[in-house]
Amino acid sequence: MHFVSDGHLVLCAPAARRSSSREFAGSQALLLGGLVYIASLEEIATRKGIPIGEPLQGAFIGPFRVLAPSRARYLQLVISSEKTPQPTAAIAGILSELLNLAKPLINFIKAGWGSERFSDEETSVENEMSVVQFAYLNGQKIVLTGDAGRGALTEAAEYAPQAGLFLPGVDRFQVPHHGGRRNVSTDLLDRWLGPRLASMLPDGEERFTAMISAATEDEDHPRKAVLRAMRHRGALIWTTEDGAFSVFNNAPQRGWNTVRNKAYPDEQEE
Repeated sequence: MHFVSDGHLVLCAPAARRSSSREFAGSQALLLGGLVYIASLEEIATRKGIPIGEPLQGAFIGPFRVLAPSRARYLQLVISSEKTPQPTAAIAGILSELLNLAKPLINFIKAGWGSERFSDEETSVENEMSVVQFAYLNGQKIVLTGDAGRGALTEAAEYAPQAGLFLPGVDRFQVPHHGGRRNVSTDLLDRWLGPRLASMLPDGEERFTAMISAATEDEDHPRKAVLRAMRHRGALIWTTEDGAFSVFNNAPQRGWNTVRNKAYPDEQEE
């Protein structure tokens, strides 16, 4: 048996064998709740004549072309993500508290220009399902990555030429997963944005804009290693932890102030 929950295929039969009947009932309630939510969205879209599509590789979302995930890779990720049963809300809360208590302290080390240390751990399977999309608008190459991990970015880079994006070189790059260091690597950033520069560029001579969605309350993001990596490739970094910002080209400022680049961290996560 399977359901569609939050846009993902959920395989339920194996879970029933590994969880208690009470946990399974709770899981089913959560899944059915998600199913009702998706069904209500579908009803609204149908009523308003809004087409419903699959954001898989090659599809268009307005002017944006989906670079990843491919259908085959997405289905494989769905299977991988459902190897364990869905926890009940109560169990999920307890696990979250335990994980927070066991959260390791992050050590920082001083590092010179060009040094990059990323995590050896991979991001979650669910993050790897994120849609990576590209558009060429007003003379600008724009790439949105969501929470994509290294696998998704690699698949997107391999497909990019078919969408008219020839790497390296992006004008507006949304840094994945709030600036997480489990989502990128030196080789991947070289492939997308170009190699590290010999020295820091002067203010006003940046080569591209790196956009990061990160809350002020989130002490863990963006990671310093990621900020450093963006600056190594000549980025002008804008992050929402400094407030809302607007990205435009060949247009009046309309009351917006100029954003200063993020300072270059002289240390990074160990």
